[in-house]
Amino acid sequence: MKKIVLLAIACIAGLPVFSQRFVHGIGFSTSIDHTSRGGSIPSFGLTYAIRYNVMETDKMTISVGIPLTAGGSGGSGEDDMDWYYDADGNIIYYYTGEKSDEPVKKFRSMVDVPLIINFNFGAFSSFANKKAVGFFAGGGLAYHYGPVNVKHKDVNGGTITDSITQHSFGPIGNIGMRIGLGRKENGAIEVKGSFMKSLAKRQPDIYGISLLYVLPDLKRRANRNSL
Repeated sequence: MKKIVLLAIACIAGLPVFSQRFVHGIGFSTSIDHTSRGGSIPSFGLTYAIRYNVMETDKMTISVGIPLTAGGSGGSGEDDMDWYYDADGNIIYYYTGEKSDEPVKKFRSMVDVPLIINFNFGAFSSFANKKAVGFFAGGGLAYHYGPVNVKHKDVNGGTITDSITQHSFGPIGNIGMRIGLGRKENGAIEVKGSFMKSLAKRQPDIYGISLLYVLPDLKRRANRNSL
């Protein structure tokens, strides 16, 4: 069953998975969208990461990767909600403020698409590296679509807080480590932290933490099992 699941994931990728230079990972990520005007909002999502080693040596590799994350934040709305029409005729829900000044806790989607160049050392820098533990660091550019809280003044001078989603983009940096499982035949665990500085005016900076399972060399496993 385990082999079937791994093979299915590989096929979905739509890229030459069995190439020695492609490495895949799946797991969970937490993002924190932070602005000084709206505070911090956590989001949770599923991550599929793929990287390609453009250069390999015995000790390190340089890779280009896209760790794609999709998820969301919040839940269903609660009490003390009201609504109004915005300039485009859309209905905007918010708290009345009678019991709470916080924004409504409704679900908001999140998508994170970074393009990152990493320097990888040790375990799973490449499939040929025999180290048990590895490290990596690098940076690039990222696009982020996620939850924000925007405060407005109504006609009576009161404060209205919208719970919405907005676009953000900017440079990103990340750092992390990988720990091989068994003799690396079972893949590896990857832990990563990241930070994106938004270049979009009044948009949130993004902090991220990811926990991934790095897939093993499926071609090598398939060849070994066929013997």
